Amino acid sequence: MSDSDLSPTGPPPPPPAPPAAQPTNGLGVASLVLGILSILLFFSVVPPFILGGLAVIFGIIGVSKAGQGAPHKGLAIAGLVCGAIGIVAAIAFIALVVTTGEVVTNFTYTISPAG
Repeated sequence: MSDSDLSPTGPPPPPPAPPAAQPTNGLGVASLVLGILSILLFFSVVPPFILGGLAVIFGIIGVSKAGQGAPHKGLAIAGLVCGAIGIVAAIAFIALVVTTGEVVTNFTYTISPAG
């Protein structure tokens, strides 16, 4: 064996570069979470309007960010739809409670008591 076989041929190769950071769409994810919460809490009067409103706003911003290259456009759209459903469900629930309450207060017996 000669000395040239034992000597290193050069420095070791550098470690691979970390993957490039991908843009995120946190508003799309936040929109979906808030939209689901607004649907789950439709029976409480105030939270679905706040959560649903924020879900719709964040969903619109998330969809516009997705148009600029951010991922998760589907999550932003789903959050927007869930927020709108939560608001509509809360309005329907309030209407149901108001009309049912009116029916109950105006209830009269139609059968006369036996006696």
